[in-house]
Amino acid sequence: MTTSRKYLCFGSLAVAGLLSALLSFVGLFALTWGGTLDAIKSPSILIFFLPYLLAFPLFAFAVGVSRLASLALWIVVPLPWLSAFLAAALEFKGGPLEFVRFLGVCSGMALPLLLLAALVQFGTHFYEFTYDRHWVRWKEASHEPAA
Repeated sequence: MTTSRKYLCFGSLAVAGLLSALLSFVGLFALTWGGTLDAIKSPSILIFFLPYLLAFPLFAFAVGVSRLASLALWIVVPLPWLSAFLAAALEFKGGPLEFVRFLGVCSGMALPLLLLAALVQFGTHFYEFTYDRHWVRWKEASHEPAA
């Protein structure tokens, strides 16, 4: 593996680690803002902030244990969007253009998780787990044509 690809891998995983730590802090702060988790009246609030809370554990699991955890990151991406849409759609009154703008605002809630999932997917693409004493192996670039 070339050095520039290693820097891309480390750089994307470093940015993803910082972003996931920030998102987990935001999720923890938001869930404990009103006191304890028992004070949450609506499950949509839990669905909204739980993906943010799980951002760092899913990042750590994807980077250190299994790349399949990056799929879990992709699964939780639409949850904040869905929660914001369900919470605000009942009181929506407007035309089609306002509805498109409303969908855009709701999708903004999922953008940090989408960026995190993309960075983790990109960063974990460069190595594979060997499950021996070496732990990981860098993937070599293959220049052979696909059969």
